[in-house]
Amino acid sequence: MKNSVVQSLRRSFTALAVAATLLPASAAAQSLEQAVATALDTNPQIRQAFNRFKASEEQVNQASAGYYPTIDFDAGIGREWTESPSTRRDAVTYNVDEEVEMTRREIGVSLRQVLFSGFQTTNEVKRTEFEASAEQWALYSTAEDLALDVSRAYLDFLRAEQVVELAQRNLESHQIIYDQVKQKTDSGLGSTADLSQVTGRLARAHSNLISAQNNLSDARVSYQRIINSAPENTRIPVPDALMLPTSLESAMETAKAAHPTLKAAGNDINAAKAQRAAAKGNYYPEVTFDLSASWDDNLDGNDGTSLSGGPDVGGNNDEILAMVRVNYNLFSGGADKAREREAAYNINESKAIQLNAYRDIEEGTTLAWNARVFLKEQMQYLRQHVEAATETRNAYEDQFKLGQRTLIDVLDSENELFQARREYLTAEYDDLIAQYRLLNATGQLLASLRVTTPEVWKGDESYEGGVQ
Repeated sequence: MKNSVVQSLRRSFTALAVAATLLPASAAAQSLEQAVATALDTNPQIRQAFNRFKASEEQVNQASAGYYPTIDFDAGIGREWTESPSTRRDAVTYNVDEEVEMTRREIGVSLRQVLFSGFQTTNEVKRTEFEASAEQWALYSTAEDLALDVSRAYLDFLRAEQVVELAQRNLESHQIIYDQVKQKTDSGLGSTADLSQVTGRLARAHSNLISAQNNLSDARVSYQRIINSAPENTRIPVPDALMLPTSLESAMETAKAAHPTLKAAGNDINAAKAQRAAAKGNYYPEVTFDLSASWDDNLDGNDGTSLSGGPDVGGNNDEILAMVRVNYNLFSGGADKAREREAAYNINESKAIQLNAYRDIEEGTTLAWNARVFLKEQMQYLRQHVEAATETRNAYEDQFKLGQRTLIDVLDSENELFQARREYLTAEYDDLIAQYRLLNATGQLLASLRVTTPEVWKGDESYEGGVQ
């Protein structure tokens, strides 16, 4: 009977080892790159960031409108009741009513072109362009962070799936031992104490499997929420080793040069500077060219009728004007100075935001780098633990066949190997996540995944400081 037990255990251990190290390959497998592309296409956070960027582009168009003239047309018709010095004088002279009632008609068109406004239009266009660039980089930053979230969800699901497989194999091993011990106990050859101990271990194996299944269910929900599709035929991804920094210093240099969050913060500073320059435009006069024409009838109670018996001249009042005007505000209660100071504070605020972003990126890069370094060291010992636990398990099997070990001893060695494999599996996936964290911290995650962003993200124009 011992030999049959050992053979059953060997089959279970072999399946457990395979489950711990291999995943089935599938031609229809959903890769991490595909999962990221799906998330970028459907995730609400990306849509929010994209619409903010497109809205900022329209603000550029609004500011650019200041370079063009404004043309207005107005027309009106209605009744007018007029009592004025001229109507009262006519009433005395010609014995008519002091109040004149008539139908008034107006038609007018005007053109206004700003010739000089203290460079306000130019600086407003610059400000909105820098803000559009900031929103554009914020969109890419959101995409980078989403790609990291997808990577975590993807790897968490794979890890949870493999832990379930380990727990199932572990439960099968416990069940085999339980059946053999119970058979011996029922035949009077085994100890009830052994059966009680094996029963407790079996219950724990059941509990471990349920816990692993619960974690897998949670991982599946997180996966579907972020990626907007159910996981199917997933496979272990391989980070691009060529794009991973080789030192913490090189990682910092790449992050400072390429991270979209820092680029967005830099554009915010430039936008605040342009806003201050625009505020200084209030210190200058505004020069405009005005061209207008109007065709009015029966204005101010005058319809052109001769009260003295002479010929009627009509009530038309036509006018064409072409004027260059200068408007210079001499005092505004200190509002202009206050706007300039406000803009200066906004510059300092933007610089503080950039500094905070730099510190966050520096911290994230350092943490990701340290995680990789320490996980590599840890995995060496975890691997040794697995190897030692495997040797112990095999030795206990051989001793069990010779009657030197009990099934309980074999079960203990199996539990030890199960825990060792689970810890090593966890460390392997933590190392993968750390690599993707490092790529994200340097702003290179999307590039390393070879995920192409939509052309529409580049915007209608290439703004200064924006994505090229």
